[in-house]
Amino acid sequence: MHAEDRIIHFSTELIHRSTQHDVKSLQKLYYELSQTSHANYQSTDFSRPNQARFYSRRGKGTQSLALFLPDRILLMEEWADIALSEFLAKLDEVAGRAMVELGITEFTAQTVTLRSTFALTAHTDARVFLLERVCQQQDKIGPYFQRPVSVGGLRFVLPETPKCLGTLNVVIESFRQSAKEVFVEVKGVYQSERVGPDEMQMLKDRFFEVRKFISENIFAYLNQFDVSGTE
Repeated sequence: MHAEDRIIHFSTELIHRSTQHDVKSLQKLYYELSQTSHANYQSTDFSRPNQARFYSRRGKGTQSLALFLPDRILLMEEWADIALSEFLAKLDEVAGRAMVELGITEFTAQTVTLRSTFALTAHTDARVFLLERVCQQQDKIGPYFQRPVSVGGLRFVLPETPKCLGTLNVVIESFRQSAKEVFVEVKGVYQSERVGPDEMQMLKDRFFEVRKFISENIFAYLNQFDVSGTE
């Protein structure tokens, strides 16, 4: 299996005490962000009450989004064309300036979601690889479901431990857009530590934790099965 995966999605929810955002404050926040190099969104949408959004669209399907709800801020890069370091710079700008302009005193919880794909080297079909090689389900699905399987895989929930903060929700499945790639999604849920203006680095460190889990733990798990002669 190729050790370098392809990241296609970054997102985070920054959860805070529920509050009504003033449109003028949001407009000022948008202006402030437009002066930065990392968070200068192209457009705004204030048409939905309590769902203000800043967004940019680039190329086919690529989208940057900042969504402001009464109790959280959602930042997302869909079909990402930027590096994780650039997204974290954007996170730093949006979170820090939102605390000032919107009167947010602290973030009480955070979710971190990364999606990426790994290319197989010894197998040509990720669906067969996962269901038959990894899960040993050859000839055990069709007779019962009696329909073809277009996507198959595994799901894990890894609870928080004293050494590893945050619950990890893991999905590993065949990738619809490419038969030879395995799709991986890890969503970290962090609720035990609050983040104030002096602890903003923690918001980014959680991304590093999830990224490391994918590149080291999930890669090693899948790589043990992707060996020649096992198709």
